[in-house]
Parts: sequence; structure tokens; C-alpha cells
Amino acid sequence: MADPDIHFVINTRLLFDHLTKDEQACANIAANGIWFEPSFPAFSRDLSPRRPEDKKQFFFYARPHNARNLYWRGLETIGAAIEQNILDPEKWDFNFVGKDLAPIELPRGVKPRLIQNLPWADYIDLVKWMDVGLCLMDTPHPSYPPLDLAAAGAVAVTNRHGRKTSLSMYSDGIICVDPTVKGLCKGLSEAAERADDYTRRAADLRNDRISRNWHETMKPALDWLSGRLEGI
Repeated sequence: MADPDIHFVINTRLLFDHLTKDEQACANIAANGIWFEPSFPAFSRDLSPRRPEDKKQFFFYARPHNARNLYWRGLETIGAAIEQNILDPEKWDFNFVGKDLAPIELPRGVKPRLIQNLPWADYIDLVKWMDVGLCLMDTPHPSYPPLDLAAAGAVAVTNRHGRKTSLSMYSDGIICVDPTVKGLCKGLSEAAERADDYTRRAADLRNDRISRNWHETMKPALDWLSGRLEGI
């Protein structure tokens, strides 16, 4: 990371700022790096229609062998949310989406649906029908699942980390809270209340700041990189 012969293209402004401005900042990345924001062209800004009689859909980004995804903290939180009736099993279906998943039983006899290794098109179709998601990432990076969910019109809950205190620069449909069970349950409580407010969800989706165009988001970084590499 200190090698001046390496050019750095960093995924998100948030991570770039962490690497160049926070504790142990790397001056070389600041001098020889640029950032880009991801795009989500698979999602429109129209909220998929819901039927009031259908159960609401809960999404958990579940990767037990990826420590940064705080799988066990997520399980503690979901269990507490079920026990506190924040997520009433009579009203919610539970979808665990990730990899390396084994059957599990949560409080009140809830057995989540395990969804693994989906083809991209099937994953997109699934996300479009979610109402609330819990997606944890214990790094100063937004990660993609909260942005996937928000870009589809769901309410996403994620954890704070360092300068990642809010993701409202992307969407008002993303709730950032402290990564404690109490903090995450508070976020899920707010998300669950907002799940039925389709007017607000449609407005958050319509007005989000999530790009749907990779050409627009990557062009500045690619132009910068082309200029840097010209003549090498």
C-alpha cells in the first residue's frame, strides 16, 4: 500500500476516505489513488407491488465464515427481535441469504428459509420482493447488500463502523445503528414500522442517490487511470 508504483482504484468514497484520512492513513493512496461508487442497473426506481394479505419478507445477509459479516451478532439480534415481537413470525417470512448455511431454529420455532449460491438474475428477483433486510459489515465500507435492498425499495439495517455512521448519501432507506443487539433491534424496529409505509418507501426509492449506470460511475476513475498509465 506504500508502493508508489501501484495505482489504487478504491471501491467507494467512504473506504477511500478511511484509507487516506483516518488513523494510519496511507499518504501513498491519497497521492496515487482514486475512488468510484458502485452502480445497480438491475433495479428500477419503481417499487414492486405488494398485496396486503401477503406476509412481509425479511432478508438476512448470512455468511457464518466471514467474520466481518457478524453472523452471530445477527443471529442474536434476529432472535431478540422475534422474542420482542419486533418481527412477528405470524407476519414475517425469514430469508437467510448467503453461503455455508446450515439449518437453524430461531425463537418461537422459526426456521428460516436458507438461500445459497443463487445465480445473479435469481438473486435480483429475490431482493425485489424483500421488505426489510439486516446486512452487517464490520468495516468502513457500505458493502453491497444494503445498497441492493435500498435500490429495490426495501428498508435496510446495517451497522456503524468508524466514519460509516450514516449511509444517507446513498438512500434514506438505509438505517445505520450501533452493532449492539440493542442498537440493531432499535434499527429493526424502525425498519419494521416503515415496511408498511409504501408511500414513504416508494419516495425513498424514487429519490435515492444510488447510481444505475456503471458508465457514469466508472468513467472518472478509468479516465484518471488511463492518464496515469499513458506512456508506461
